[in-house]
Amino acid sequence: MRSNFLLAPLAALALAACASTAPTEEEQAVIDTMNANSIVPASTQERQAIRSQDLLTQAAFWAEAYELNPSDREAALELSSALRRLGNHRRAAEVAQQALALYPDNSPLLLAHGSALAAAGRGAAGLESLRRASQLEPGNWQILNALGVAQEQAGQTAEARATFRNALDIEPGHPSILSNLALSYAARGEAETAERMLREAMVRPGADATVRQNLALVIALQGRFDEAETMARVDVTPQMAEANMAYIRAMLTSRRRYDAVRSE
Repeated sequence: MRSNFLLAPLAALALAACASTAPTEEEQAVIDTMNANSIVPASTQERQAIRSQDLLTQAAFWAEAYELNPSDREAALELSSALRRLGNHRRAAEVAQQALALYPDNSPLLLAHGSALAAAGRGAAGLESLRRASQLEPGNWQILNALGVAQEQAGQTAEARATFRNALDIEPGHPSILSNLALSYAARGEAETAERMLREAMVRPGADATVRQNLALVIALQGRFDEAETMARVDVTPQMAEANMAYIRAMLTSRRRYDAVRSE
């Protein structure tokens, strides 16, 4: 459960990842050369078909495509996404950052970079990328949701909650946004408010195991361990659920308390 606390836990951003100009003539020449020299790249049909495969197969496919042609923007984006979902957040951020050197104004790559850093608990390092992405696509709720997580991790709670609410204005009631907003309240000791939001998120279409596990966490933070463990067992083994409850009990009896939620 600890990995789901925030989207869901500082290296400096590379200058190339923060640039706002188009590729230089030299960079464009590199892109053109790489595209021209690509050896038997995967067809459009193959790229579409791979998306229905398991995550490890997808990661291997896009890693090969990216190695074949590092200027392949789609391959870089898909590889970064697959690596993040597999838990390799550091490499996911590196791939996105490398691609941003060639495509500095690409909002999906900026989102991938910032999201990977936030997934690793390094939201402060991803703020610049996510802010730039939100400027390029101000109506994209997914960017705002990720930006809110990064702001919360950076200790910018007021800004994070405002960002989450802006995302909800665009995508009302989305369970992922509600869940992240709820955890902002939980991290500041407002577990009852967080529980209300998470229960609302649970009944929304698209609510997944992460929302349920976050609700179990917030219930446990209020001392209702049996109820929380029963809920947690829906998605994890009884042993893991019991271990999570033991961790939270220890947290509540130490000075870490709600600060532990914020730092995970």
